[in-house]
Amino acid sequence: MNRDLGAAAIILTAVLLMTIADAMIKAFMGDFGLWQLFLTRAPFALALLVGLAALLPARNWRLRSAWAALCDPWVSLRSVLIVLMYLFMYMSFPYLKLAVMGAAFFIAPIFTALMAALFLKDRVGLRGWLGVALGFIGVMVVSRPGTSVFHPAIFLPVIAGLCYSFAAVLTRAKLRQSNTLGVALSLNLILMVLSGLLVLGLNFAPPPAAWVEHSPFMLRPWAPMAGQDWAAIVVMAVLVCGITVLLALAYQVGRTVLVATLEYSYLIYAGVIGFVFLGEVLDGFSLLGMAILVTAGVLVVTRPGASASADDDTERATAEETPADPAASQP
Repeated sequence: MNRDLGAAAIILTAVLLMTIADAMIKAFMGDFGLWQLFLTRAPFALALLVGLAALLPARNWRLRSAWAALCDPWVSLRSVLIVLMYLFMYMSFPYLKLAVMGAAFFIAPIFTALMAALFLKDRVGLRGWLGVALGFIGVMVVSRPGTSVFHPAIFLPVIAGLCYSFAAVLTRAKLRQSNTLGVALSLNLILMVLSGLLVLGLNFAPPPAAWVEHSPFMLRPWAPMAGQDWAAIVVMAVLVCGITVLLALAYQVGRTVLVATLEYSYLIYAGVIGFVFLGEVLDGFSLLGMAILVTAGVLVVTRPGASASADDDTERATAEETPADPAASQP
């Protein structure tokens, strides 16, 4: 019980940091392009991750063993999938409220259950299939296709959730024993290289002005940054590192089913932070759809067999001091 309470506090803190990090990016999208934010954040995140490796005693945070993960093609593939997840998720920011984006993204456990059944032969069961059906109903309620409030951007976080699910299944199938630090470094290195190339391209071979006007967050060239902007970038890097450590710790300390369920607290945080700091107001249909999606996710992650399988993975990974869950090594 004490371990579960500790894991609950850890995951709730980690999810709060996630929400703050996403809200900061959403707040900055009017001034800077996404690739500039990634490029400036990545070096600070890399430096902080290496510094954490020197302080944390766990074997899966050792720098020497991180090199093997950096050279692992499965780790690189996972990093590419997470980059795609970020891309589709943040592409929706100019058009969707933070909580609505989160609601559509959190269909990911449903995709994960379906792919685990297909590729890993996991059993979905009646409760799992009920959760799958409710999940799609929830997305329909939130997006309301055919009405004036519908925006096609709602599909972007759904695709992001699909990318995350592929990364989740890949992590479980191939990366349960991978070095946590190496996985985190891989993602940030790929983000830094890709962002650097795109920033150079946008500055030296800019797209047509009409394209930039249509998608400024994705296509805006480099913009000058003041001291306060750099300070915010450092804060975002600290948040990234805090999320990495706390997610790993939560899945090692607590039961997987508990931690995965409490990740849905993102929707509560996003609703509050979006309202207080971003002026976003949710209507009744959005709240109803979010409630349906939370119910669907809980049904999927608590279905018979899922928690036992996941907790077996967690116990094995904890004994080996390696991450058991894909989120555990995701900055």
